[in-house]
Amino acid sequence: MKYFPNSARTAKELELLQLKQGAMSVSEYTDKFEELFRFSRMCQGAPRDFEEWKCIKYEGGLRSEILSSVGPMEIRVFSELVNKSRIAEECVRKVVEAKNDRRESHRREHNQKYPTRGQECKRRGYSQRFPQGRNDLAANRNFQGKGREKQIVAASDVLSCQRCGGHHPNRPCRYGSGLCYNCGKLGHLVRDCPHRKDRETARPDFRT
Repeated sequence: MKYFPNSARTAKELELLQLKQGAMSVSEYTDKFEELFRFSRMCQGAPRDFEEWKCIKYEGGLRSEILSSVGPMEIRVFSELVNKSRIAEECVRKVVEAKNDRRESHRREHNQKYPTRGQECKRRGYSQRFPQGRNDLAANRNFQGKGREKQIVAASDVLSCQRCGGHHPNRPCRYGSGLCYNCGKLGHLVRDCPHRKDRETARPDFRT
């Protein structure tokens, strides 16, 4: 220290006056503080002569959440001040962790109580559908409806006579045979069938 340049000593003293804990831990801040304090003219002489000033300067660089705990104690023994600062730092860390745990627990509870649409579909065993899936569902239903219509038409085609195109299940086709479609006899058409006229005459008239 005897041969240390005055300019370098002055630079270290200025750095000490501007030193703040910032993102450093209490241990890192203490080590840096002690290193710079060795070059200060304030540390000359007996420790009791500068102990109070050292504590005041150390407190001034602490983060606010730690200073709020140790400042009101007015500790003027440096070793005790450092120890209390470390305890305060640990308490702050635990408080932050507890808040994060509560926040995470609240988030999980919220998700369980109000699950997203995808989570609810997954829980119930459904596949998730996006908005465009609605159009796909409608198209699928439309396709199924058309399929049923085609099946009905196909069944009608099977029942239709391949010769005349009419429907006369369990009866032979009389198209082109000269037989009456109504009574199956020769000599007249279905519109002139006497059996048809007899049935129409015997049918009761509900209009009276």
